[in-house]
Amino acid sequence: MPSTALPLKVTPASTPAWTSSQPFTSGSKTPTKQAIATNPGEISSPHELTAFVETLLEQLDTQFDDMSSRILDQMMQMSNRVDALEAAIQDIISGDVTTPSASSPL
Repeated sequence: MPSTALPLKVTPASTPAWTSSQPFTSGSKTPTKQAIATNPGEISSPHELTAFVETLLEQLDTQFDDMSSRILDQMMQMSNRVDALEAAIQDIISGDVTTPSASSPL
């Protein structure tokens, strides 16, 4: 039994987000960045859907990269703090650091 693709269920917008008079990017059949629909309800063609999904994936990739770098920065800061704490504890154990006196003049 051959498989058949079902048509997209799209509702035409009152003004299309992309028309044939708008330029293509580098000869491809996808609309330019300016013509990409930002709202899923504005999508009225498979090309617009493809462009919307590509834009969405690019945004997710950028956000993932930003979040990853922030997490790695925080992990490095935490690692530096743990290293400093370990060194301070080792100094206390070794007796190299003098502890502040309990009675300090005010």
